[in-house]
Amino acid sequence: MNRFIYLFICLLTIGCYSSKKVIERSDYSIKKFKSSRRSITINTFDKGFPYDTIRNPLITINNLYFGNTNFFRPKKGIHNIEIDFIGKIPIKVKDLVVKENDSIIINAYLKDDPTPISD
Repeated sequence: MNRFIYLFICLLTIGCYSSKKVIERSDYSIKKFKSSRRSITINTFDKGFPYDTIRNPLITINNLYFGNTNFFRPKKGIHNIEIDFIGKIPIKVKDLVVKENDSIIINAYLKDDPTPISD
């Protein structure tokens, strides 16, 4: 009986630390997990068919450009993120709150920009 109660408490505790979807919009979704270290991972996809993964998007966090990476270790606090790519409409994630031990995954779905690149 003790093992059953212990197993039940463990499962209940683990279930409480499962993913928590914070926001889901048409152009992005955010999921938060609890982890041993703070992190943000940004995955980018083409909004139109065939929904390909977009490699090496332009990512700025608090107006600072980050090079060829989609994984960040941010400080605690409020962050503004912009995700952009050539020929796509940029996505802005405003006021993302990062707390201690948050592991955040952002899936961004970039739409084609109808504006011509050059005159």
